[in-house]
Amino acid sequence: MNGEEFDEFIKRMRDLERKIRDYVESELERALRTFREELKQVEDTLRPMWHHEGYLRPLYSIRDRGPYIEVFIDLPKADEKTIEVKFRENYMYIRAKLREEVVFHGVTGRGGETRFHEYREVIELPFKVDPEKVRVDARKGRVKIIIYK
Repeated sequence: MNGEEFDEFIKRMRDLERKIRDYVESELERALRTFREELKQVEDTLRPMWHHEGYLRPLYSIRDRGPYIEVFIDLPKADEKTIEVKFRENYMYIRAKLREEVVFHGVTGRGGETRFHEYREVIELPFKVDPEKVRVDARKGRVKIIIYK
């Protein structure tokens, strides 16, 4: 192997090393991003569905339909006239008053009762929302929100 061949060999080895390093870094970043997303889902699942200040967190699901996403929210016993859906950046804020106060006994673990008067939730969405591209349909305690990308 002469000097030029050796130099070419070293150049190819350095190029291969750079490609491997870039690949490993991108895979680690992807794995870390996936881990953070899964951890957030676990945290959301473990958060209590109620708050001592008197509000409940509604159940919801999000479905990606390609050009838009659908968000389904269950708001049983909510006064449909009070349902508020607001957006800021990639967050959706839901709020609705209950038609009548709901009382649970012994929820805190200390005895007594807890009274609830509304629903509240903040949902992180996968993109920044243009409120002009949103359609909200509320019927019988269920809300369907279509958000166009």
